[in-house]
Amino acid sequence: MIGELIAIFAVLTFVGSNVMYRKTEHEVTPTFINFFRTGIGTLSFILIVLLLNRINLLFIIPWELWLLLILSFVFGQVIGDTAYFIAQKELGTTITLAISMTFPLFTFILSLIFFREPFKLNLVFSLFLIGAGVITISKSKIKKDNIIKEKKTEIQGSIKARIQEIFKSDFIKPIGFCFTAAIGWAIGAVLIQFATVQIDQIIQIEVLSSIIGNAIRFPFALLILGSMVLRENYFKNDNDNSLKHKKSLRSWIILLIASIIGTSLGAYLYTESVHIAGANVVALIASASPLFALPLTYFINKERITKWGFLGVILTISGVIIILF
Repeated sequence: MIGELIAIFAVLTFVGSNVMYRKTEHEVTPTFINFFRTGIGTLSFILIVLLLNRINLLFIIPWELWLLLILSFVFGQVIGDTAYFIAQKELGTTITLAISMTFPLFTFILSLIFFREPFKLNLVFSLFLIGAGVITISKSKIKKDNIIKEKKTEIQGSIKARIQEIFKSDFIKPIGFCFTAAIGWAIGAVLIQFATVQIDQIIQIEVLSSIIGNAIRFPFALLILGSMVLRENYFKNDNDNSLKHKKSLRSWIILLIASIIGTSLGAYLYTESVHIAGANVVALIASASPLFALPLTYFINKERITKWGFLGVILTISGVIIILF
């Protein structure tokens, strides 16, 4: 039960910080957001290790586990989070979360293959309910956007017209980034679960395994994302306004606060929840992100919810209750 509660708090930090990042998207790119938050996370976990005087533990971890930890961050944060922020810039927080949170399906499959975890009917039923919930939320957002477009153009949308609208390149591309994020998060979660269990056996201090793991993972991700930011600035896109404007003090403050909440605190809670509850359970609880995003995006970013959105929330809550009990 403790692992599930930690996972819920991890989701809250993730959603809250992402809603805050939306306030800076006119001045910073998705890659820079991911780079900045990773930098804050790197400083946080290295400082914690130094304050605890446990820097020696980093060097007793075998290189095979270092490699797994680095790969987990590459898939989860470098690929997964960057893809998510790109999609969020185009689709908004709610619909991006709704589609990206299909990652429990991939996590469940990977865990069955690599960990040979027993097949549990309640996990499948939870996945079905949460999946139905996020799909309903997603459809409500798409339907709302279509209604707005129809009112503007005063054209009755036929089935063929709606299909053509869905498959427009400006919609398909961010959807592709959503699924890229989902697959990246799934691979990252499975690798984290395996690596932290191995670290437990080596250092014999369970409460430190997540901190040690993140202290190893973050610096390498920072180097990768830093090179991506440099490349982005070198090959500037004239159509991207976020590369043209100087970052305001307000944006820097928002980035700092959101990074501390979502990365320094959030990454620890996420890693610890995966360690305690397992990748499958955490993935399913994380699928409830749209539930937490809906009120936050309404109050902060003025995103409204339809009656179908409420139905999606009810389905998602039902899935979370099944996981907890």
